[in-house]
Amino acid sequence: MKTQRMMLRPLLGLLLGLAPLAFGQFPTHVRAPHRNPGSYDPATGTFAPLAATQDPDAPALTPTTGTLVFNVTISAKTAVPKNGAIRCFAVGFVSDPGSGYHATEIATGIAKLVSGTTYSCNLMIPYSWLLAAPGSDKISLDAFATIGEGVQITATNGTGIVVVPASIRRTIQSNGAIKVPANGATTTETVGITI
Repeated sequence: MKTQRMMLRPLLGLLLGLAPLAFGQFPTHVRAPHRNPGSYDPATGTFAPLAATQDPDAPALTPTTGTLVFNVTISAKTAVPKNGAIRCFAVGFVSDPGSGYHATEIATGIAKLVSGTTYSCNLMIPYSWLLAAPGSDKISLDAFATIGEGVQITATNGTGIVVVPASIRRTIQSNGAIKVPANGATTTETVGITI
């Protein structure tokens, strides 16, 4: 018991000695509010911000445009439910280190039954990108498909019904990367997916 009291006194002294530091406030620096450059007209009470200007040393960028077309054939090895559907997605991603520009383009659709367990989906992605070096940039291409169905949920009092999509199976396929096509070009990708 005596040992506990002997240990308690220094510990209590240490806590009381450090207490002012725990509750004290350190001085804070007041930050100046962010100010937008522009002019204020006291007669009308309006503020006219300065228009953003492009860096004069940076080269002027013209948009690189075109269309990516994905022709997707889906072989459904997983059974598609009676109230289900196969959704297909196409993704194009470009990153331009010269301008710092990044873009992700996505198209989606519902696959159509061709015959048996074969479905098809045709997706188009029109694009317009501000690339500093379109001749050396690449587009990463992906396609994926999901089998899903709608599950009907009824409120416990029977007054409300909502249909919630439920995913049964999903697959993602990378198609690699291609060089950015010439301006205005239409590029067709043929993709085969088994789900």
